[in-house]
Amino acid sequence: MTINNKKIEDRIYTEMLDLCLMSTAYYLMDKVFRNTFECAAWYEDVLVKAGRYPVIVYDFRILKHDNPKYNNRVEGHIGGTYTHMDGTIVSDEFGARYFGMPIGDYDNGKNAGKPSSHSMMVYMYEVADSVLNDPDSPWELFPEFEAREIHGEWDGEPYTTHSIYRR
Repeated sequence: MTINNKKIEDRIYTEMLDLCLMSTAYYLMDKVFRNTFECAAWYEDVLVKAGRYPVIVYDFRILKHDNPKYNNRVEGHIGGTYTHMDGTIVSDEFGARYFGMPIGDYDNGKNAGKPSSHSMMVYMYEVADSVLNDPDSPWELFPEFEAREIHGEWDGEPYTTHSIYRR
């Protein structure tokens, strides 16, 4: 998006600040997500019940290119989304390791049934691409928003990306 008009820049910035809750992630069936931790071998599988979960937008900003190479353009930018879902532990692995190999016995089911959660952070263009191109997309935009395909050129090369806009 190329914008060289201050009024448009201010309007876009205002609209971005209003975009806090823009969609829901919905799952028609229960789904198991894997949480990973500092040690690459540690994990926790969390069962999230079917339902709708709020999607929150984060990282609002305006990028202004002062470099004449980019025609001093201003771009609106919304970085990504955040979704938090409560669930229960199905299994986990937090056993001791020595050079990546398990040491001793660890009961993967000892925490099963305990509450936990799973959080997802997804780039906005990925949400828009999924809404437009994936018939099984878990993302559902609120009626005042729409996903769009964007065609442009960067450094002389054509590109296609996606974004979410207020109708």
